[in-house]
Amino acid sequence: MNIILKSILTGFALPCISAMGMPKKFRTERFRKETPAPLRFGSDGKFKILHLTDIHEVMPEMDDDENKQIPLANDIETLNVIETLVDKTLPDLVVFGGDNVSGYWKEFDYELVRKTISKITYSIRKRNIPLCICFGNHDAEEGFHLEFQMMMYHEYADCRSSFNDEDVYGCGNCCVTIKSSKSDKDAFAIWLMDSNDYQQGGYDCVHDDQIDWYEKRAAELKKANGGKSLPAILFQHICPQQMLDGYKEVTADDEYTFEQNGKYFYFAHKVLEGRIRETPCPPCMKNDHRRQFESWKKTGDIIAAFFGHDHVNDFHINIDGIDLYQTLGAGYTTYGEERGGRLIILDENNPKKIETQSIEVRKITQIDV
Repeated sequence: MNIILKSILTGFALPCISAMGMPKKFRTERFRKETPAPLRFGSDGKFKILHLTDIHEVMPEMDDDENKQIPLANDIETLNVIETLVDKTLPDLVVFGGDNVSGYWKEFDYELVRKTISKITYSIRKRNIPLCICFGNHDAEEGFHLEFQMMMYHEYADCRSSFNDEDVYGCGNCCVTIKSSKSDKDAFAIWLMDSNDYQQGGYDCVHDDQIDWYEKRAAELKKANGGKSLPAILFQHICPQQMLDGYKEVTADDEYTFEQNGKYFYFAHKVLEGRIRETPCPPCMKNDHRRQFESWKKTGDIIAAFFGHDHVNDFHINIDGIDLYQTLGAGYTTYGEERGGRLIILDENNPKKIETQSIEVRKITQIDV
């Protein structure tokens, strides 16, 4: 899309969005641009992904804290996490895992959202690294619509996400494939799902029409792959309900994983690596939200799935043959002590063997509270 048409679209759309709001199902013509070169495994057969989640960025001038050093330092630290991890990992793709901006700040307006997105993508854009986006429960909490935010991410020519691959609930539901190093054949799939925001009683989940779309698209990829499921990983903000199945309250005298609010808890899933520092936080348990994970098992393509939402957890478990990973939050305008991200290395010659590393980044400033 040329810059004049894009300006017309933005100038027309934003006042309408402001005045009327945008429906959750986005039915208008998608924001289009020239298609970049496909993602591809390197000559060594490897492909590196940096997962950054819960960045929770705002503009420091929005914070009304009397001690202005605090929001300024939080901003510096958050951007340092992104810059440090991009430099350290040299990824082939960066995936934002949701709550990329703290959309609950009432001081936000559309221009401040645009500036915030430009700021958190800067380290990626200046290195010409492809970018994919998941949204979390907070990104659009005060009404700064996900479709508007996706348009801002698409100001970067190498943003690989789409608004939605099909007309389903949410925004950003898409599948991005990685080509073989030796041909133009798809060798791997990356699923990006919107786990949505809230429902009555708690957090929302991936909806049935999103799951139907995933199964349909996975079947198409399987057919194109000679009848074999195309190996895949998946990113979304909120983990599935099954993550909480092994989570039990115990007495203070029992073996426990951690203490929270005066209660002691034991996590019955075997933790293969990493730390559980807070309660895993899946969708509201008022309704049964188990279908998504069962769909992964039935479809047979998902090797591993990666989540944010729980800012200080970075553990790895396996449920019924599927590896599930929590990634540390990256942003400082939120709770927690540890900050970082996760490096993921795929191997086209051994697609079921996924290497990952949780990486913490140390503070570079001293905040006087």
